[in-house]
Amino acid sequence: MESAPHQARDEVLYRQYDYGDETVFVADLGASGMNASVDVIGGTAIVVLDTPEGSEQYEFDVPAGDAHTFISNGVLTVEVSEE
Repeated sequence: MESAPHQARDEVLYRQYDYGDETVFVADLGASGMNASVDVIGGTAIVVLDTPEGSEQYEFDVPAGDAHTFISNGVLTVEVSEE
């Protein structure tokens, strides 16, 4: 397993873990993560945070495959299994 810190196109830090047949992305969205949503479209994960100042959108690239996303306690996880 390898882990490397990355930065999304719009300044959000996340970590990527490669497990051979699965890649996992993890980002701590903080308190704003309680009001967040995530979609994977093509090879891009799109995260939208609803904050008192308005909505913020962040994107990062993910490999092709079967993607599962969830947010728990402000922590975003995107799991991508090889097809």
